[in-house]
Amino acid sequence: MSKFILHHYQPSPFAEKIRTILGFKGISYRTVTIPIIMPKPDLTALTGGYRKTPVLQQGAHVYCDTRLISRVIDNYAPEKTLYPDDLVASANIMAQWADQHLFALVVALVFSPDGFAELTKDIPTPVVSALVTDREELWRGAHTPKIILSQLPIYLQQFEQQLQNCGPYLLGQQPTIADFSVYHCLWFINNNSVVRSHLLLYPALLRWLDSMTAIGHGNAENITGQEAIDEARLGEWASNEEYEFLELDGLKYGDLVTVQPIDYGLVPVVGELILSLTDEVAIRRNDERAGEVYVHFPRVGYQIELAS
Repeated sequence: MSKFILHHYQPSPFAEKIRTILGFKGISYRTVTIPIIMPKPDLTALTGGYRKTPVLQQGAHVYCDTRLISRVIDNYAPEKTLYPDDLVASANIMAQWADQHLFALVVALVFSPDGFAELTKDIPTPVVSALVTDREELWRGAHTPKIILSQLPIYLQQFEQQLQNCGPYLLGQQPTIADFSVYHCLWFINNNSVVRSHLLLYPALLRWLDSMTAIGHGNAENITGQEAIDEARLGEWASNEEYEFLELDGLKYGDLVTVQPIDYGLVPVVGELILSLTDEVAIRRNDERAGEVYVHFPRVGYQIELAS
């Protein structure tokens, strides 16, 4: 079994993306089921406040955002890479578009009045109210139904055409990170019986969706949040001497910085900047429960600034 620990909850679309990548790679791993809404005390001990789902842990190293998590998994198991050399730009750009623009459309559709009623039909009313409050920032500025109904079919038809002409995967004969990023968005629609009808006009897309679902989640063993924290406390910093520290925006090694998303979940994480690469940074922080923890973020989608 790998040392990976996935902190997630079952209905999370982005967690489904990573679960399916782990299944595709054939990696055995552990999981911690975290609360859907704040507070998340065990996760906060590891991340310092970052609240998006999922988070991947490997000892004392904590990886945030599926853009980075996917690369970490691919580097661990490079066979059947998600980033083939001849498609790396196309795959990454489509994945980033899906994670942001397509996902925003999908969330607005699933969280429409009828979709949200279906999503929460088995959840007690007080919990639904807490969920609405917790997700207010996510919904702020959400797309209107008119925009959803005008834009989503355009993209679905384009996927349909490309799969018919170039399939069985979105960019050809092998799955890439683009497939997994589009998949988790359409998985969210497909799992909601009220809005699933938006997919039914696209047979090639449905076949692709079935093939992605069939990958499964691999071999996972559930552990507790405290066990994950105990493992972090015993972990150590892996040497990064082989990486040149990039001094960007005037930030130097050891500077006390804040890192936070630029779209939603705008909670800054504070720590010492100890890794600075082209598209990855890591900060060192100390937690009373977890000890010295190294929290990693991608650069794309985040702002890194000196702590005031």
